[in-house]
Amino acid sequence: MEVDFNQPISHVIRAARRQRQLSQYSLARELATISGRPTITRDLVARWERGHQIPRLGTRQWLSVVLQVPQERLDIAAAAARRRSRLGHAVVTENAPATPGPARRAQGTPALLPVFRSRVQAGILAATLLNPDRSFSLTELAEHAGSSLASVDKENKLLEKAGILTSRREGTIRLMRAAGDSGPLVGPLTELMRLTYGVPQVIGEEFGCVPGVVRIVLGGVWADRFAGIPGPAPESVELLLATPPGRRLDERALTTAVKRTEERLKRPVHVAVATVEPELDTLQIPRQRPGHPVVEVTPIRPRVVPQIAGVELDGKEVITQLLRNGQLEMASGPAANSQPFLQLAGKHIASAEHLTDASPDSAFVLLAQAAQLIGSAMLAHQGLRAAASAPDHVVGTAVTAQFGHQFSQVEALRQRARELQAPTSRDSHVIPAEAKTYLGTVRSLLAAATEVMPKLGLFS
Repeated sequence: MEVDFNQPISHVIRAARRQRQLSQYSLARELATISGRPTITRDLVARWERGHQIPRLGTRQWLSVVLQVPQERLDIAAAAARRRSRLGHAVVTENAPATPGPARRAQGTPALLPVFRSRVQAGILAATLLNPDRSFSLTELAEHAGSSLASVDKENKLLEKAGILTSRREGTIRLMRAAGDSGPLVGPLTELMRLTYGVPQVIGEEFGCVPGVVRIVLGGVWADRFAGIPGPAPESVELLLATPPGRRLDERALTTAVKRTEERLKRPVHVAVATVEPELDTLQIPRQRPGHPVVEVTPIRPRVVPQIAGVELDGKEVITQLLRNGQLEMASGPAANSQPFLQLAGKHIASAEHLTDASPDSAFVLLAQAAQLIGSAMLAHQGLRAAASAPDHVVGTAVTAQFGHQFSQVEALRQRARELQAPTSRDSHVIPAEAKTYLGTVRSLLAAATEVMPKLGLFS
């Protein structure tokens, strides 16, 4: 494999994402789904691609699965990024003003919504209320708000006492999220944030559904207020859609997107279309004054089920060793039929879907069992099965060795389910949002297994 040892990981991730035709939002969703980590967000992907943060080893393993890039390539690129020593501690994101410097970004009343006393508070509320299905660490919220961990922690505690946010611990990390229906202030505040800080998200969702839109930029008065420039509230939204050469947008889809956006944002939306290939910072918004800021918006595409990169049995030696140790054994006849395993897995997934809100712990246990069944189905298709005396981790070990890191979830889910069945602390439970995240994780496992199994033969 020829590798440029000087190319940083930010370039590798961006190039691989575009090759797979994924937006930053869709890459974040796929990573969150297959890894079971709802804290992976579009903003985190953006930080990777800007070179402000290097994905950790565990995250690079999941990136390898989704982007179909060898992990060795990502590890080399991560080392190159470290050599460049370009990491920073404060990042301007969509929810932080564009003024340079972390101290200035964290101070003052937000021009976009001056009812708040600080941009820190507005940034935290924008992140949590506009993404109610996600949990955020203090570090993530600090980067959303462009402030220090201490300032964000102080605001979080006040917002939690007011019933607007809730928190939970995952190991040593405290995760924050919107309080949901239990907080009477959450609904009105969410509507305020949607009409102000929520403009990029609504634009990305609606215009991301228009075939042919590859880039979106926002300008005008809204972009001025978003960047921290004082002035009157924006009365309309100005945006430019970029399409590839020779591609015309479907007028009906475009009209629908405009109408839906105007309904959601309660203001007119003015759209211009340009056929371009350069980077978005070369585009000019009609009626945009020279020197005034623009904001890039990533189109949010319908979710694509991730596929694993290949079906090469590079784990053959692992399987051979497990057979020698008596932890796996050959199977034939009805025992080599994968369909009963898949059918039962499907029933578990369907049952878990109905329990995610009422009994998330039970839903998670069903999902963990479904993952084990999916792994067993893949082994059965190869004429293999776990021996009666084999340790519980054998199925997960065997499918991960053969089919890649995505299938490490088989064992990870089993271990977590075991903790739930023998709780030792008050933190040994699953919240509904987490159960829903893992519902997507196991569904993508089932999709990946269904894709691979027809290409497999009997193990020999």
